[in-house]
Amino acid sequence: MTDVSKTQLLHPSLQRLNAVHQRRLRLLGLLFFLAMAGTLVFLMITAFTSRELANLIVLAVAGLVMLPMVALMGGLMWYLDRRLTRGLGEADRVLRQSTPASARLQPVGRATRFGVLMAVQHLKGGQSALEPLHALINPSFRWSRPPDREVTVELYCQDLQPGSPLVALQSDGGALLGKIVAREAHERDMRRTMIAVVGLLALAATVVLWMR
Repeated sequence: MTDVSKTQLLHPSLQRLNAVHQRRLRLLGLLFFLAMAGTLVFLMITAFTSRELANLIVLAVAGLVMLPMVALMGGLMWYLDRRLTRGLGEADRVLRQSTPASARLQPVGRATRFGVLMAVQHLKGGQSALEPLHALINPSFRWSRPPDREVTVELYCQDLQPGSPLVALQSDGGALLGKIVAREAHERDMRRTMIAVVGLLALAATVVLWMR
């Protein structure tokens, strides 16, 4: 099945995200190819113009190093494409199988690489109908920025339980992807992640100082 047919099968609100996803991946591949090609051409020109054995050895070693790098980059792009395409497919299923409900999303923390934590309030007649839930918006889909202010959306979610995927359609048709989370558990996980990162940085700094 081609990319065009896959795009046509997606919910209309997700087709723009899919187009951005495909365009960014192609650009990433092109930049990597240009960097590798430019480096190889430079080494070839240097080796063949100087005619020194050392430069020829450097060219040969660089060629051997580039082969696994190209394979690694190809695998990374395949993984990104598969992961983000899977996220779009899950969002498409949620949109087609869920009943929309008007809701208000309000940021309750700063955006991180994991997404932005937002309070979810269902609306009924312009008033909050339920106690706020919490959602992590854009936890894995990296091509779109989550909102930094309160927004009113049409919320699609089959089960308002932690871990359940959701899609929020904004007034302009833009789709926000995310999942329901328990705020306390999410903040606890973030603290553990921060402690682990600080610990790894401290360990790396200790190793560098010890090697000196």
